[in-house]
Amino acid sequence: MKLVYLYTDSDLTPWKENVNENTLNFLVAHTPVDIETAIVHFDGFENKVLENLRKFDLVFNLSYGFQNYGQVEVAGWLEKNGILHTASSHKALVKAQDKALLPQICKHLHINTPEIMTSVENLEDTFWYLSKPRKGSCHRDITINTGNWMKQYLDTVEKDLIIQPYIEGREFSVAVIPDERGMNYMALPPIEIKPEEASTIYIAGHSFGKTMRDLNPVLTDHQQKMLMSQAVMLHNEIGLKGMSRTDFRMAHDGTIYVLDVNAMPNMDPEKSLMPALCFYHGIQMEDLIQRMIDNTFYEHQLNQSGSIMQFIKPLV
Repeated sequence: MKLVYLYTDSDLTPWKENVNENTLNFLVAHTPVDIETAIVHFDGFENKVLENLRKFDLVFNLSYGFQNYGQVEVAGWLEKNGILHTASSHKALVKAQDKALLPQICKHLHINTPEIMTSVENLEDTFWYLSKPRKGSCHRDITINTGNWMKQYLDTVEKDLIIQPYIEGREFSVAVIPDERGMNYMALPPIEIKPEEASTIYIAGHSFGKTMRDLNPVLTDHQQKMLMSQAVMLHNEIGLKGMSRTDFRMAHDGTIYVLDVNAMPNMDPEKSLMPALCFYHGIQMEDLIQRMIDNTFYEHQLNQSGSIMQFIKPLV
């Protein structure tokens, strides 16, 4: 089969995701040997891009947007034009991207997530809150401060921000990938994100002090099981396919809160969590890529069968 890696230079994407020559070379080098590979740069929503992609059996979608458009719009454009790709459907990506929908999704699954505050006027002055873009990603444009500070300086409407109570505690991320047959989904054990200094205010990355990764965090069997099962539940409930990664906070009393669902985890071999988790837990990159391929074709087959059944049903 012919597989093409579709990408956009990081500088051309809204959130400057880590997709570069190093990422692409890494993936091509670890593609199963019986698969013919190529690389195509996404130059915008152009017919010439479509014509190029139609030469291949499958697109491995690493395009996180173009200029002011994000990964959701790219996936929707590919879907509309009948290009089979590894990312989730446009509908599922829209659902995962909109953080304002997460409380409703979590409530349906009986999972905890921080409540969303509708107005700065409702914030308690001395309590700590976190604001973030409603549809943002990559831990950018996040503010953590007191309610009093946010009342004075935060403009939630113009920047389309949401506000939530800041949960003090431990932060974890759980990767979900297709199983060996590509037909179901499984979670890898959690990775913990720790502040390098003993700080109660931190997020993954370096926006609020440097953080480090612990690939073998100290957890009870029950805690690990809860984190992993909730990640898979969210993946399935949102309707995602392929890979996803869910971020959690565990409060000091042990309560687990979902923070965010990343529907298109980055694959940079040095900076991204997904490759690190796979390597640590014995999932070779060749195996992951094959699982993604098998899963995409399997999900496509299911969707085709579902469409046929919907068409036939009124006739019987």
